[in-house]
Amino acid sequence: MAEKNLTENLTPTADYISHHLTNLTYGWCEKSQTWGFAYHQQNIFKETSCKVSEMGFWSFHLDTIFMSTFLGLIFFGFFGLVLVGAKKGVPGKVQNFAEFVFEFISGAVKSNFHGTSKIIGPLAFASCVWILSWNLMDLLPVEMTNFFGANLVNSEGASYVGYFKVLPTADVNAPLALALVVMFFVTYYTIANHGLGGFLKEFINPIELVGYFSKHVALALRLYGNLFAGEMIFILIGIMFGQFLLSFGQTLWFIPGLMMNLVWALFHILIIALQAYIFMMLTIAYINLACAKH
Repeated sequence: MAEKNLTENLTPTADYISHHLTNLTYGWCEKSQTWGFAYHQQNIFKETSCKVSEMGFWSFHLDTIFMSTFLGLIFFGFFGLVLVGAKKGVPGKVQNFAEFVFEFISGAVKSNFHGTSKIIGPLAFASCVWILSWNLMDLLPVEMTNFFGANLVNSEGASYVGYFKVLPTADVNAPLALALVVMFFVTYYTIANHGLGGFLKEFINPIELVGYFSKHVALALRLYGNLFAGEMIFILIGIMFGQFLLSFGQTLWFIPGLMMNLVWALFHILIIALQAYIFMMLTIAYINLACAKH
């Protein structure tokens, strides 16, 4: 029988933290030989007997896929509409903001990329804006998804979705996917500019081969590690803040919890923007090296 409320009986312990760090997972279950959601993660469809760890390679984090797609449509749609509706003369505030973003990224590309490529500009823009939109989700309250998931109940009184992470960057799969795209373009431009022989010649030394792959893995892990750590701090602060809800005798926990949330959120805004900028700059630098004549 499904749990009535997936957020019930969660205490400020490892169970609470584990719950907030679990993705909504859909995958192939070897036991039942069926596709389905991980055990006790939802009640929209019939549950499988598989846990997340038992699903293997063919499992998908639906919350990461949904949030990445949703945020991409929102932010790229916004800039697209501004571009289509751009007017000559004195622009409005929205157009000014969009032009500032375009000029900022365009300036970074012109200053750090010395080759000829039609893809580097759009790639830099997409990586910076998309990652920034992902990172901004870290500023949402950690209990928001639990609240909505617990209150979407079916006729049996069971919550529909109890596990849903709104921060794609805290799922290592998302940064790794972006890093793979960067590695693809780096490989393509290296071969295009130096030939297949020139590309393979660089890997005569095994250390160079390790370095080639490790720099792209590090590109993903740097982004993931910073945002995962930030999310963990919000969760730990949330545990302190949650003490306020346990009894009126612990009301004083509300004040330091709220203050710590505000202070960390203000500081975290810098990390959010900086990580998006660093990923963009490293992307430009890697492709610039691939296009450089040796």
